[in-house]
Amino acid sequence: MNGTRTVERAAAYLPSATSRGLRVAARDEDGFTLAATALERLEEVSGGLAPPAWVLFVGDLPPAADVDVSRFLGRPVPTARFGGGVVGLTAAMSAAADPVRAAEPVVIVAVDLSPDEGPRAHSDAAVALRVGERSSVGPTPLFDAPPDDWPSTPTVFRWARERAVEEPGLWVGDFGVPVSSAPTTDLVPVPRPLLPIDGPVSQGAYVPRARYVENLPSRWRFWAERCSSCQSVTFPPRGRCRQCGGTEHLEPIGLPRDGGEVVASTTIGPGGQPTEFDDQVAAGGSYGVVLVDLIPGVRATLQVADARPGQLKIGARVHTRLRRLYPMEGEWRYGRKAIPPP
Repeated sequence: MNGTRTVERAAAYLPSATSRGLRVAARDEDGFTLAATALERLEEVSGGLAPPAWVLFVGDLPPAADVDVSRFLGRPVPTARFGGGVVGLTAAMSAAADPVRAAEPVVIVAVDLSPDEGPRAHSDAAVALRVGERSSVGPTPLFDAPPDDWPSTPTVFRWARERAVEEPGLWVGDFGVPVSSAPTTDLVPVPRPLLPIDGPVSQGAYVPRARYVENLPSRWRFWAERCSSCQSVTFPPRGRCRQCGGTEHLEPIGLPRDGGEVVASTTIGPGGQPTEFDDQVAAGGSYGVVLVDLIPGVRATLQVADARPGQLKIGARVHTRLRRLYPMEGEWRYGRKAIPPP
């Protein structure tokens, strides 16, 4: 591994749920949602930098993650997969440090997702590392070799935190949170469901796959359109201003994904859910739904995660995260959910 490459930025994510004192992914999280949250946090400190030319996955991610990450980032991006643990991380670091890629920013997303059954040796977690060309004055260069005792992604938290001493503004997320610490709410997740061969029979929430894929920028990233004629914002985008009806001079904009205000709240009890959520209700009972003001005049209806039904009340501020919704047509459907702020 050569010293011309450096870890320029880093971001970390620990799920909120706990089991036996360890952080674990909730029922609606998987390797892709963990990776997506870490990538979002990486974007927070990567403004003005060139987008990554490659995304390298380490660990357990769903089969569709290679396609979904391009959808999530909003543009095609080549990907490569490596195994889990220290072997996979070492291989990804070696690939990122390859001199052939010396001028290309590479993002490594390392995910630890322990099996639902059996003993857990560490917490579920995700870390996103942006590797770029080292300047004469810059962050700590990419180490020559990873420590032999790296058992899991949370250990990367500690390594990255040590490298953050001189550049604290370039590292975001849960680096400072001990992996064994308890979250603010006592959440114990049920086992994550497997993707069924046949999806549920839809009666209420079904969206055809073509429309679902077409609307992913708004569903996953809260993209909207601003009309330059009347300055109105249309969400989700429709190719037509909702205020003046204009179809020209529509500018794509990103709405804030965190900090929205709850303006209405309800609880969906057993029997009141669309059939897509039957398994969710059978496993976890009632769930909350909130109407959130993203910006004045623009609202989104979101299912609640990481909180008990009724916990997010009118006037509360919420954050949003990409989570599993339900299986449909042989794949998981994802969307943003409201969560309590940390």
